[in-house]
Amino acid sequence: MARKINLSNKCSIIIPCIKFNSEVKKCINECLKQKKINVKIFVVSDFKLNKKINSKKIKYLNYGKIHMSEKRNKAVSLSKDKYIAFIDSDAYPTKEWIYNAIKLLRKNSKIHMVTGPDLPFPNQKGWSYDIGLAHKSFLLSGSKVFRKNVKGETFVSQASSCNMVLRKNIYQKVGGMNQKIYIGEDIDLCDKFSKYGKIIYSPFVKIFHKSRDLIPFIKQRYAYGTCIDHIFSRGVFLNNIQYLVPLFITLYIFLLPLFQLFDQLKYLYNLSFIIFNLIIFFEVIRISLSPKRIIKVFFIVYLGFILFGLGSLFKFLGLTKNIKQIYTSHNKNI
Repeated sequence: MARKINLSNKCSIIIPCIKFNSEVKKCINECLKQKKINVKIFVVSDFKLNKKINSKKIKYLNYGKIHMSEKRNKAVSLSKDKYIAFIDSDAYPTKEWIYNAIKLLRKNSKIHMVTGPDLPFPNQKGWSYDIGLAHKSFLLSGSKVFRKNVKGETFVSQASSCNMVLRKNIYQKVGGMNQKIYIGEDIDLCDKFSKYGKIIYSPFVKIFHKSRDLIPFIKQRYAYGTCIDHIFSRGVFLNNIQYLVPLFITLYIFLLPLFQLFDQLKYLYNLSFIIFNLIIFFEVIRISLSPKRIIKVFFIVYLGFILFGLGSLFKFLGLTKNIKQIYTSHNKNI
C-alpha cells in the first residue's frame, strides 16, 4: 500500500505588482482559497498600498520601482516556508494549485520546480480572446506552448514565472532570480534550476492568466525580442536557439523586395515564402475556433514574429531604450 503523502507544509505565494486594483484583488482572494495547504501571501508593490485585503495570511511589501525579479527575491528572503509559489498579479489560481504542485515535489526529491497551464481568462472578448487563441500555437509560444494547452504530465526545460511552485532551498542555492534582468528572468532561473534537478509540468497545477489587448501585445512582443542578449549571455545556446527564429523570419520577410531583383533566386524565394505562409495558415485554422477568427489570428501570429524579430534586431544595433517603460505602459499591475 502506497504511503500517504503528508502535505502539512506551508507555502509562500509571491505576487509582484505595481498598484492594487481589481485584478490584484482577484489574484489574492483566489490564493487565499487554496485547499489543504496553509499559505502566506507576499504582495510586493512599487508603492505603499492604500486599498488592500486585510488578512493575517497577507504581508504587504513595497520597495519602489524595482524589477519583478528583485521583488520576488526580497519576498523569498522573508519567507520561512519550505515551498515558494510565483504567480503574476493579472492571473489567479485554481483551488488545488499549490496542493497538486507540492504533492509532486514531495513524491520525487529530484523534482525542484513544478509548473502547469496558464490559460486565458474564461470571459475574454475581442482582441484579448484572439490573442489567447494565438498563444495556443507553437508559432507564437515556441517551446512553452505546453503552458497554453492542457496535456499530460511531462518533464520540461522551461517554465513561466506566472506559474511556478518550487523548493526554496534550491532557489536560494542558485542565487534566486537575476535582478539585472527585466525580461526573461524566468528563462535564466530555469536554466539554473536544471543544473540541480528537474522541472515538471502538470495539467493539475493550473492558473488563469489574462491575455493582453492588441496594443499591449504589440509592446510586449517587441520588448520580449530585446531580451535576446540576456538569453544567450549565459551560454545555454541549444536550449534557447528558438529565440533567434523570429529574428531570422523578420529578416527573411524584409528581404522579399531584394530577392525579386535576382532571377535565379526570385522563384526559389517566392516558393519558400508561399510554403511559409501556408504553414502559418494551416496552423491558424487548427487553433481557430471559428472561420471568422482566422484572419485576426493569422495577423496576430505574423505580428508576433515581426515584432519579436524587430526587438532583437534593434537590440543588436543598440537602438533599444526604455524597455521597462514600453513593457509596463499598458501593464500597470506588474
